[in-house]
Amino acid sequence: MNFGLYIHIPFCRRICAYCDFYRGVYDRARAEKYPAALGRDAQNFMNNYPVQGAADTVYIGGGTPTVLPSGELRAALEMIKKHIPILQGAEFSCEGNPESFTEEKAEELKSLGVSRMSLGVQSLSNKTLAALGRIHSAEDAVRAIKRAADHGFSVSADLMLGVPFQSEADVREFPFIMRDTGAEHLSAYMLTVSEGTALYDMVKRGEFTPDDDRSADLYSAFHEAAQAAGYIRYEVSNWALPGRECRHNLKYWTGGDYVGLGAGAYSKVGLTRFHTAPDIDLYLKEISRITDEVMTEQELAKEKVIFGLRTRFGVPADVLTQAGIDAGALLQKAGKYFTFTQNTLRIKEEYMIVSDGVAVEYLL
Repeated sequence: MNFGLYIHIPFCRRICAYCDFYRGVYDRARAEKYPAALGRDAQNFMNNYPVQGAADTVYIGGGTPTVLPSGELRAALEMIKKHIPILQGAEFSCEGNPESFTEEKAEELKSLGVSRMSLGVQSLSNKTLAALGRIHSAEDAVRAIKRAADHGFSVSADLMLGVPFQSEADVREFPFIMRDTGAEHLSAYMLTVSEGTALYDMVKRGEFTPDDDRSADLYSAFHEAAQAAGYIRYEVSNWALPGRECRHNLKYWTGGDYVGLGAGAYSKVGLTRFHTAPDIDLYLKEISRITDEVMTEQELAKEKVIFGLRTRFGVPADVLTQAGIDAGALLQKAGKYFTFTQNTLRIKEEYMIVSDGVAVEYLL
């Protein structure tokens, strides 16, 4: 069975107000040493967690991978490929921000075999972008999406919901502008205010008040507009034109294995989930992995149920059986929320936004 390969690049030009991913401001001295560390990480991984098959999806995330100077991603990939096999024709995604996705960067990534760009647009309102600490403009974002499409990438655009100064009109126009500019995939995420971020400090000072009900309304408005623009919701936070779903992310939602390389990267192999210590300086010296959990077969099956219900594909009956879930009894108790057709359990469309809550209530 094949697996997904995730490569974490923990460098950004600037730290956004809302971000709590493991990342730091770009530092040339550290960044130049990072490719060699990724090579050591790949060797260490295969020595200790020999996954089966080859990587049929690759995802370079961050951080901001496009902030790296020319040549550094190529060096990293060459070292990784010495130890981890990547299938010819694998889906190959790379994240980027509009301000650093230049013409030169597009050509470099294309030469490396990247087939899919995921660009952090977040908003098409310059007032909102400024509040989020983004350093690109709405105009920069549209140009970046078009640049990616013109270079033949399959393009995904991210949007945040419930952010400062956002209107319903903003979220309704987003899918149409993105479709017309060339994006085949959209991700929309509800704002989470995390302690230790600049946005958290704004909330404490009373400069911004998150509103979960309003965020839910904005989500519904976005979903309606995305559907009207031709995108299909295939997971709670993801929409795609037909056949343009992200295969790498589907591995997370279906219980597949994934190899995570880089400081702070997460992995799952078989029944074990673990991560690399989120410390760039330590990572450059040695690879330190931390085991998060070792599951039983039933626990893994139950996790597949929870995540599978976040998708339009649902959960096959055999996975329900492995998880110890009686579909008939569940439908008797909570048929309001579920359908069971073609031997597959699904959340009804109108309850997709609360799928996690429904799963916790009736399946855990």
